[in-house]
This record gives sequence, C-alpha cells and structure tokens, in this order.
Amino acid sequence: MLVHVSVRDIALIDAVDVELGPGLTVLSGETGAGKSILVEALLLLFGARASSEVVRTGAVEGSVQALVQLEGADARQADRLLAASGLPTLEDGALVLRRVVSREGRSKQLVNGALATVAQLRAVAEPLIDFTGQHAQQALLRPAAQLALLDGFAGHDALVERMGASWDKAAALAAELEDLRRRLADKEQRLDLVRFLLDELAQVRPQLGEDERLDAERRRLANAERLRASRAEAEALLLEGGDGQADALSQLQRALAALQRAAQDDDALVPVVRTLAEACALVDDAGRALRSAAEVAADPERLAQVEDRLDALKRLMKKHGGDLAHVLAAGDALEAEAVTLDSAAERSEELERRLAAAIDDATATADQLTARRKAAGRKLGDAVKVELPALGMQAGRVEVKVEPLAAVADAPVARRDGHGLSSRGSDVVTVHFTANAGEALEPLAKVASGGELSRVLLALKRALLLADPVPVSIFDEVDAGVGGAVGDAIGERLHAIAAGRQVLCITHLPQIAARADRHLVVEKAVDAGRTVSRVRALESTAARTEELARMLGGREITTATRKHAAELLARGAGGAPPAKKPARAKKSA
Repeated sequence: MLVHVSVRDIALIDAVDVELGPGLTVLSGETGAGKSILVEALLLLFGARASSEVVRTGAVEGSVQALVQLEGADARQADRLLAASGLPTLEDGALVLRRVVSREGRSKQLVNGALATVAQLRAVAEPLIDFTGQHAQQALLRPAAQLALLDGFAGHDALVERMGASWDKAAALAAELEDLRRRLADKEQRLDLVRFLLDELAQVRPQLGEDERLDAERRRLANAERLRASRAEAEALLLEGGDGQADALSQLQRALAALQRAAQDDDALVPVVRTLAEACALVDDAGRALRSAAEVAADPERLAQVEDRLDALKRLMKKHGGDLAHVLAAGDALEAEAVTLDSAAERSEELERRLAAAIDDATATADQLTARRKAAGRKLGDAVKVELPALGMQAGRVEVKVEPLAAVADAPVARRDGHGLSSRGSDVVTVHFTANAGEALEPLAKVASGGELSRVLLALKRALLLADPVPVSIFDEVDAGVGGAVGDAIGERLHAIAAGRQVLCITHLPQIAARADRHLVVEKAVDAGRTVSRVRALESTAARTEELARMLGGREITTATRKHAAELLARGAGGAPPAKKPARAKKSA
C-alpha cells in the first residue's frame, strides 16, 4: 500500500506530504481545490505522461515521491520486475518511487534510488495500481473497452498476445501476396520492359570508369593537330633552339658551367649550382620525353567511334540515373527482378499456402479466445449480478455476450467460415443490462442511466479486483450523477472493496465520505499572495462531521445539517476514528 506521498511544485501544490494507511481513504473538497491534481501527481509515479505544464508557475521543476510498502505475492512480483529491469530490489518490502518533471518538459525517474526509464518505472509500478477515472462510465459504453474488460477479468493476456502475433503474421503475408499479385497482373508487360532494358545493357556492356577514359581519349583525338604543334614547339625550344637562339638546355648548361667556376671562390653560390644542375637534368628529361612520345595523329574514324560510345553510355546514365555505378547497379536490380517475375507464379502459390496456414493458426487461436471469453463472460455476469443488490438494484441483471465479429468486405485476412478476424480475435463483446424485473436485457449503452452506469461500473470493478487483486485502487469521482441512497450504496461497496486493499476515492458525496476509514480534505489557501492547495487530515469525529455537513449543505450549514452529518457518520463504516494510526497530512518545511 501507499504509505507516504510527497508532492512538490505540481500545479497549485507547492509542498504537501501525506501519510496514508490501509482501507478506504476519501479525499473531499470544493470544486477546483486540487483533489484531481493530487491524483494526477500520483499517476506520474505510475508512468503517466509528464508535461511541463504540470510544473508550478515560477518553479524550475516539480516532483512526486512515494513510499509503497509491499508484502507477500505483491512483494515477490515487484522483486521479479525490478530484477528484470536491472533495478535495486525491495528492502524490507519498501519500494520508493520518484518522478521529477522539469520546466523544459524533461522528466527523471528513480526507482529505489536508481535512475530508470519511464518504461521501467511503468513496468514496476503499473501492476500495483488500478485507476478508475471520471470518464470511465462513458468509456465503458465502447465495445472495445468491454472486450478489454472481459479479457482483463479472464486473465488470458498470453493468449491475447499470441492472437496479435498470429494476426500480424497473416496480415504481413497478405500484404506481400497482394503486392505480388499486382505485379503479376502486368507481369508480361513488365517482363518485356525488363528484358528490353537488360538487352540494351548487354549490347553496350558498360565498364566502371569507362566514360572518363573515353572522354580523355576524345579530347586528345579532337585536338590532335594542336597537340602535335605544341609538342614540336616545346621540344625545339628545349633541345634545338631556333631563329638564331640557343635551346633552353644549352643555355642552362652554359650558366651552370659559369657558376661552377665561380662557386670555387664563393660558397654562397653552391646551392644555386645545385639547383641549375637539377634544372638541366629536368629539362633534358622533358625534351627526351617529348621526342619519344607517341605521335597523336588525327583519326576521324576513331574519334567518331569514341563519341558514339560516349553517347551510348550517356543515354544509359540518363535513363538509369547518376553515373555508370548507378547503371551497373540498375542492371543487377533488373536481373533480380527478371528472376522474380519469372518465378512469380511459383512464389504466389507458396505465399498462398503460407497465408492459408497463418489464417488457420490465427483462427484456431481466435476460437480458443472465444471459448475462454464465453466462459469468463458467464462468470463475470454472475459476479456482477451478486454485487447489484448491494448497490440498490435488487432486480438488476447483467449478461456479457460474446458474439461473432462481422466480416469486412475485401478484408486481406478473413476466416474460412465467413466471420470476421482481427488482431483481438473474432469476437464482439457487449455488456447487456436491465435494472428492472421482467424487462429484457439490452446493451448497456442503450438502457443505463447515469446513476445505473456508475453502479454497474463499480460492480464490474469489484468483480475485476476480486479476480486480479492489486494493492492500490484509485477512484476519481466515479460517483458523478448519483446521490442519496445510491451514493450510500456506492460508499458501502467501496468500503467492501477496501477490505482487501488500499482504496483512495475522490468524492463529492457525503454518503461515500462517511464510509471512509480516513478522510482527507483538499483546500485552497493564499500564501504570500499566491494560491496553493493544502491537504488536511480529519483526525476527529467533530472535524469529519463538519466536513460532511459542508458536503451536505454547502455554504449554509445548519444544526439540522450537522445532525444529518453525524447520523451519516454513525451509520458509515468510518463512524469512529480508525483504531490504527490516523492519516496525517502536513505542509513540509
């Protein structure tokens, strides 16, 4: 159970510490006082989505921390989950959860002092709490919610998961087969095109880097005469001279000889002599290279061949995109596609066989789910029927119907018997209800009033919690739209639920508050010019009577109202202060 909760800088709460105990704890207070804020802060500890909007204005960050004391099977389960996540295990059954939300929207989670991800926090904390929010009645009207509710009661999570995996496998095969069939529809046309493209590539037979080599050859052939003249001129200037001028090599050699004599008398000229000697050697090598180089002769026929080849390569590159590397890759892809298309018929038959087997597997799993759901539906209906008289519906009846899911036209995955198939199986679950003797059962969404819906929801919750107990249950204003005797009946059932677990309930009904083992009041106050929420524990019968009177009479609290409140408290399970240590709530220093 939750032993201690500490909230800092969350919405209207600046600093609140609350000590809790077993049984039914009620939170009351004026609308807008911050009751739901306290619950939302608690849900952050159980993995709810964190937003920077929850941080109190002016604060850098907000935080929530709780000490949860576990024992027996709950402690063993928590230890298994902690160990699986690599987190510190329980110490004397104590689990410490902490969530910090920054103004920037980032959150930090700690489990038993160790940093954790939100997923790790949720994996450890979610099995410890059952939350029923303000809109649970409306959610209960949705068929998907009724299906999930029945599956939760049946406790066949592994089978539901297997159903989802079977469906996913069948759906993936169906999608693959559909894609192949689309390609088969124009197979011959596509295969003709693929073969044409492959023939075109085979005729050209491009080589990687070939375009660059051919382009260099084209430039040489196109400028053969200019290249020849330039080479001859350079060779003459270097080695032969002309127009009465000595060649460059001879002049360099004369300069070298002159400086060699001078260098005998001046050491500073030695580096220059060395440089000239290297220049003579380089010029000589260059001249000899020019003289021995192959003559580039004009060859119009070869030039035409090169240009034709380049044009062919460019057409391929334009058609297949990019450079020759892309062309060669496209060729590989076309060859693979040709093989696929050639064997498409065989592949289609194989996929059809595999899809049929996958659908049979999914159908078998769905049939198992149907059988279990029908059995669980009967048990759930009986369990709820037992609860209804205590909630003021002596003639109330509930039947959980499990009916075949309608087939969807052109569904990619369908059963052979014509019924529908989905990732949740082949069933539609609807809760049927009547509050009156002799009246036919009708879908809950059609016949239940607001007050009846609240009571049916509570009866369903009671049955679920008996089937799958959790240490902590939170009810956030599930009494909306009811009052009087119905409110008293709901309070009685909430107190009965709390006999086996810790229950926290936000309520506006004094009939429910009177049943509490401990009563906390959430109030708004002004501190240093700012509105804050405070939590105050009612530790005496007089304090509880006064709060019940406020809930009964509003602003005008009369002697009669106080007397009525005292009578409610005397009748309720919490008629006397709890024998155990009372809850205390205080603002932290």
